[in-house]
Amino acid sequence: MKSSRFLGLWAVAILACAAAFIGHLAIRFETVRLGYDVGHARREQRQLLEQRRLLSVEAATLRQVDRVELTARRDLGMRMPTEDEVVGMGKNNSHARGRLR
Repeated sequence: MKSSRFLGLWAVAILACAAAFIGHLAIRFETVRLGYDVGHARREQRQLLEQRRLLSVEAATLRQVDRVELTARRDLGMRMPTEDEVVGMGKNNSHARGRLR
């Protein structure tokens, strides 16, 4: 009877140790997987930040006045307006007020 009780307790202890070991392995594997996920996310973040920087530089280049004027003249066929074609928008502009009345 003592030996059967001892074997029962021994089996419970072995099962508890096995369950703890399996739990430890599961947590360890999940930690490694999360580490890979974090590494991938950081790599993607660096790529996106570099892409954002390049797009900001490109946007600043495209906004340059000389480039906008060249595109307007060459590609869109635009030209600078003459003085007669300019209409002022200020309150004290008699030329603009005269046209609105």
